[in-house]
Amino acid sequence: MFGRQPQEDKSTENLEIPDIMFPSESELEESAEDDTEISKISKRASSTSKENPEIVIITEKISGIVSPYFIVIVGLILFDDNFLLGLILIVVGIFSLLKVSLTDIVELFIDIKEGLTSDE
Repeated sequence: MFGRQPQEDKSTENLEIPDIMFPSESELEESAEDDTEISKISKRASSTSKENPEIVIITEKISGIVSPYFIVIVGLILFDDNFLLGLILIVVGIFSLLKVSLTDIVELFIDIKEGLTSDE
């Protein structure tokens, strides 16, 4: 009553495979020499690629300025709900605002360690 009815067997014997003819080497050389739509599009793309780096550079500069503030704001919002995650985001945002890298932090810890463990 509630069971499925058996599906009919789909035989794969009746599938028709189309004959595919690959172009010969001489036809490929002739088509490469022709001025086709693809070559026109690639020429247009190469001419517009000169404009893209300027846009990319400007976007990277804006992102570099805005993203640390965004990280700090998200950290402040999360600070009430999740103290640890909010604190980590705030610290990371402040370090990126101050342009402090991980190598600077490691060097600071090494200097502190050497200062505390002097041989004198």
